[in-house]
Amino acid sequence: MELEFRNWLFVFARAGGFFAVLPPFASSNLPRQLRVGLGALMAFVIAPVIAGPSVLPSTLTGWIGMLAVEVIVGLTLGFLARMVFYAADFAGRLIANEMGLSMARTMNPMLGEQTDAPGLILFYFTMVMMLTLDLHHWLIAGFHRTCELLPPGGVAANPALLDHMVNHTRNIFVIGTQMAAPVIASAFIIMLLFSVLGRLVPQMNSFVESFGVRVLAGLAVFGLSIEIMAQHLLNYLRRLPEDMMLVATYLAGGG
Repeated sequence: MELEFRNWLFVFARAGGFFAVLPPFASSNLPRQLRVGLGALMAFVIAPVIAGPSVLPSTLTGWIGMLAVEVIVGLTLGFLARMVFYAADFAGRLIANEMGLSMARTMNPMLGEQTDAPGLILFYFTMVMMLTLDLHHWLIAGFHRTCELLPPGGVAANPALLDHMVNHTRNIFVIGTQMAAPVIASAFIIMLLFSVLGRLVPQMNSFVESFGVRVLAGLAVFGLSIEIMAQHLLNYLRRLPEDMMLVATYLAGGG
C-alpha cells in the first residue's frame, strides 16, 4: 500500500506536468481543479501497474527534487504533444501575412493570447481533429506506456534526447510552411501579375489594387487546401504516441 501511494505521488506529479501544457487540458477556460482531478485519476489507474523507484530519497529535499524531475518529464512529454499546435499557429501566421491580415488579430481563449484569424481557425481545426479521431485517447495510452518505459526515479537522460527535441522543433517550421505553401504560392502569383500590370499601366497603384484580390484568393485557396493541411496535421498526430515513447526511452538512458 505504501509503495502504491509513492508510485501514485510520482505519477501524479508527471501527469500534472503533462496536462499543464497539453491542449485542450491546458486551456485557461478549463478549471484547474479539473486538471488536478484528471492527473489524480490517471495516477490512480497507472500507479498500481508500474514498477516503483529503486532508490527512495531519505530527506525532504531529495523528495522535492525527485518530484520536480517527474514534473519536468511530464512537461517534456506535454510540450512534445503540443508542438503540432505550434505548427498550426505558425502556418496561420504565414497565411495571415500573405493575405494581408496580420493586423487583424483576435483573442485565442484556449491560450489566452492574441493570434491571427487563420491561426485561430487552424488551432481549433487541429483540436477538433485530435478529439474526433480519438487521438487524445492514444496520447493518454502513450503516456501510460512512457510510465512503463520510464518508471519513477528512472531518469538518466541520453544526449540524443536534445537532438530529438531539436528535430521536432524544426518540424514545426517545416510542417507550418508546407501547410501555408498553397496560399503563399497564390499570393506570389497575384503579386507577380499585378507587378506586370503596374508596369503596363503606371497610373495604377498595383499594391493597393492587389490587396482585395489577395484576400479573396487567399481565402479561396485556404478553403480548398484545408484537406492538405489536415493530412499534414494528421501525419504528425498519428506519430505522437510513438514519439512520446521514444522520448521516454531517451530519458531512461536508452536509445
